[in-house]
Amino acid sequence: MKDFICSFLNQTGDLLNILGMVGIALLMILTPIAVAIFNNKKDDFDALDRVILNRVVVRARGFLIYIALVYIPILFWNVSSLTFRILEFVMWAVGIYLIVRVLIKAYDWMRGDTFMLLRLDYLRELKNPKDMEEPWRSVWEAKNITTQNEKEFFTIFSAAIDNLLKK
Repeated sequence: MKDFICSFLNQTGDLLNILGMVGIALLMILTPIAVAIFNNKKDDFDALDRVILNRVVVRARGFLIYIALVYIPILFWNVSSLTFRILEFVMWAVGIYLIVRVLIKAYDWMRGDTFMLLRLDYLRELKNPKDMEEPWRSVWEAKNITTQNEKEFFTIFSAAIDNLLKK
């Protein structure tokens, strides 16, 4: 097994092409999905949905790190020793895992099964008053809220106000 791993990691040309192409393939799949979810209007929660898509589904702040985890190891592969190649391969695998996780969350969002749960969870986690204004405005300006969802929104909102008043 050790010999297989060593010979696998000592490859340069074909392995580098495969590693790079896997990353490119995932990014190519993500591109139309991102366009679709950012252009798809599910209902009246535009501002809230944009924030959730950027911070929860795609995790825009960390996405450049995910891409770096995939491609930086490839850049240094040819000049690295076997020990560093093991570390680089692990970094690459972690980057691929994180990008796949984004794809899965985006697919779940597009299916529509979890977008109300994600909205509610995100609103529960909001603590900073500056971050609350736009999402909550989006909620209260929505026209087609079911009674059950409106009760849930109100419960979360009143808990957030209570927490702010305690401070």
